[in-house]
Amino acid sequence: MQAACFDMDGVIADSEPIHYEADRRAMAAHGVEFTYEDKKVNYIGRTVRGTMFELSEVHGIPDPEAVLQERQDIFKELIATELQLRDGVRELLVQLSDRGLPCALVTSGDRWYIDTVFERFDLTQFFAGMITVDDVSGHKPLPDPYLAGAKLLGVPPEMCLAVEDSTAGVASAKAAGMYCIAAPSEMTFDADLSAADMRVESFRELDSAALDRLFGVK
Repeated sequence: MQAACFDMDGVIADSEPIHYEADRRAMAAHGVEFTYEDKKVNYIGRTVRGTMFELSEVHGIPDPEAVLQERQDIFKELIATELQLRDGVRELLVQLSDRGLPCALVTSGDRWYIDTVFERFDLTQFFAGMITVDDVSGHKPLPDPYLAGAKLLGVPPEMCLAVEDSTAGVASAKAAGMYCIAAPSEMTFDADLSAADMRVESFRELDSAALDRLFGVK
């Protein structure tokens, strides 16, 4: 491996429960019950726009664009006070940086959200660039985001490692030809991540010895 691509939600940021709460409140405002199980089974790894538009269609809500804006306003309020990084991810990024390995963020999130998180947690220094929802026409589970990430880093996809926490994300990385590490978050712990090449329950499992095996001895 010569480089690494990281998903955002559930991998860099422990954000999936916050996404769920924003979805739930937005739907509740329109009389729709949106459960934790609904989120886990059907919408992890999907774009926010796709989620809100699909739910609006299913439940007969006439203005999905308005619902999307309501949902994003709720999400902005929540992340201002509740968002945290995944345990051990900053230490992993430091180790990769010390090895001189370039990293890219490959996410279905919006750029404003990524910029907010990167600024708050001082993450920009660890990434050569990012692929967001606005940068590709095809989204996870399609390979487009990870192919774009490899191109951004200037390495063949098969020489790039991807870190994901969702079924859609793993499928996207594998379809792009990358070696994929599944690092499930609380919400995706029971998801089907069997297509990944490796699974870790904690980023602390990716210690120096594990990175030596993946990237070569420092």
